[in-house]
Amino acid sequence: MEASPATTPRRKRRPPGQRPRDILGAAERLFAERGYARTSMREIAAAVGITDAALYRHFPSKRAILESVYEARGFFRAIEELEHLPGARGMEAQFAANAVAAADVWARNADFLRVTFMEALAGDERALDVHVELMERWRRGIERLFLIYAARGEVAADDAPGLAETLVTLEFGAFMDRLLMLRSGEGEQQFQDPAFRSRLVDQVRRLVRSQRSAA
Repeated sequence: MEASPATTPRRKRRPPGQRPRDILGAAERLFAERGYARTSMREIAAAVGITDAALYRHFPSKRAILESVYEARGFFRAIEELEHLPGARGMEAQFAANAVAAADVWARNADFLRVTFMEALAGDERALDVHVELMERWRRGIERLFLIYAARGEVAADDAPGLAETLVTLEFGAFMDRLLMLRSGEGEQQFQDPAFRSRLVDQVRRLVRSQRSAA
C-alpha cells in the first residue's frame, strides 16, 4: 500500500481588514503599558508578529496609528455627527443632548483618554496634535450650531465663537476633572454617574439660557 503524499498545512487566511485591527489592538495595549512616546513602530510590529516593512504598508507613522485608534473608538464619528446636526431641537435641549452624547464617548474611552492626555501634557507633539485637532473640530461644530440658532434669532451671531469656546471649555473641564480622579477600569461607571451627568446638563442649560435672555 502506497503512503499518502505529505501535505503542507495551508496557512489560515485572515479576513480582509483583520491585520490593521490587529495592529491597532497591539498599539493600544502598548500605549497603555508603556506610553505613546515610549512605544516604537518596531515594538508594535513585533507585538503583532509582522515585519517593520509590513507595518509601514498599513500605517505610515505612529501618529497615523494613533489617529486610527481615535477613529476606531468613535471620536471622529461623533465629531462628524456634531458637524451635521440640523438644530432640529430647541436650543437648550440640543446643547444638553450634545453634552450627554459627549459624556457617552468619554465613558467608553476613559482609560484610553487618560493615557493619551498624559502623553500630551508630557509634551509629546504628535499626541498633542491629535488632541488639538479634535478640540478645534468640537469647538467649530458647536459654533456652527450656535449660528443656526442665531439665524432664528435665538442668540446673537457675534456671540457664537465665544459661546462655543465657553461651552467646550465647560464640558472639557468637567470631563477632565472626572478623568483625573479615576482609577483604572472605572471610567465608564464614573462617567455614567447620574449625579455627574445631571450637574453637567444643568450647567450647560444655564449657560445657554443666559445667552438666550441676553439676545
